Amino acid sequence: MDTTTCPDCGAPAEVTDRFVLESTDGPIEHVKVRCAALHWFLTSTESLARRRAAAAPAPARGATRVPVRRRAAPPRPRPARRSR
Repeated sequence: MDTTTCPDCGAPAEVTDRFVLESTDGPIEHVKVRCAALHWFLTSTESLARRRAAAAPAPARGATRVPVRRRAAPPRPRPARRSR
């Protein structure tokens, strides 16, 4: 199983198929990629390799990022009602 990242959202993705398509410059190898968010792409292996090279290195093992939980803002005061 070959893994990569989604070109759209950056989620983990799997290469599900490999095939060759003809072009005017000769045959070009392509892959079908499907990510955890169910996006799928048909792309050349060359462009996939460029994306891998441009991707940031993965964080060190054990250095997982924990999302910060923010408190909800206090409710706004209601405007005073006018008497008739």
